[in-house]
Amino acid sequence: MASADTEKLTAPSVVRRLLEERGLQPQKRWGQHFLCDENVLRKILEAAELTPEDRVFEIGPGLGVLTERLAQVAWEVVAVEIDRRLIPVLEERLRPFRNVRLVWGDVLQVPWEELLPLEGDEREHRWKALGNLPYGITSPLLERLIEHRERFSLAVWMVQLEVAEKIAAPLGTRGASALGAWVQAFCAVEVLFRVSRNAFWPRPDVDSAVVRLRLLDRPRLTASAESYRKAVRVAFGWRRKTLLKALTLAPELRLPREAAKSLLERAGIEGHRRGETLTLEELDRLARELEGEREERPRSRA
Repeated sequence: MASADTEKLTAPSVVRRLLEERGLQPQKRWGQHFLCDENVLRKILEAAELTPEDRVFEIGPGLGVLTERLAQVAWEVVAVEIDRRLIPVLEERLRPFRNVRLVWGDVLQVPWEELLPLEGDEREHRWKALGNLPYGITSPLLERLIEHRERFSLAVWMVQLEVAEKIAAPLGTRGASALGAWVQAFCAVEVLFRVSRNAFWPRPDVDSAVVRLRLLDRPRLTASAESYRKAVRVAFGWRRKTLLKALTLAPELRLPREAAKSLLERAGIEGHRRGETLTLEELDRLARELEGEREERPRSRA
């Protein structure tokens, strides 16, 4: 059976032929769109700032075109692929590399803490996450990255262009989103470059972008992550309502109007404002007051 080399795998015709030779078709349920652009591949590798000491976590290696490049530089690569049909292709292509570990499974279900062990607390021992993310699971993957943030120094991910813009939109502006408010509390976010839909086979319906997330040593928060998440839900879950109204409507709060007004006054936030106008610092202040409100609220009697 003919085998395409790494360079040729950036040609759509070669990717299509390789799959056809093995009786495979891209699966829509897994959002399979194979990157076929050498220039984009090179820019992703540059963005990852790889060194021979790096350990890399790749999500969705596909046919292994990026995995091969990672293995040539990094100390270790752990690649998780959900499509079991592609494992033999990957094993064949990656056979020369002893520093690659292939894992078949759902990246949202596999135990990251077991796959990605930490070696001490030094930042240089942490992992770098790379991947062309299926559009349908970008948000839960961002959640999981932050959940395991102590394991990572940075992530370079290709995501849907619209999602990249939401993640990076400055808080307090019209483009701000709940996802962006959450990610920016824990990461420095950069949208590096746009990727045309023509860079993939099969061609998706939308363009993509490559983002780089640098995990912060300390979150930009004084409140707890739990309280900050609650503040973000309140602020963005009722976008058409004022913050004063949102605090009275949020199911987990349902504050009386006067209590909500007092809470916002303590936070230094005007009640007539809407959630998307809040900066990260204001969301943090709101979160701190929500913490205090929870502590002061009397327990209900059994």
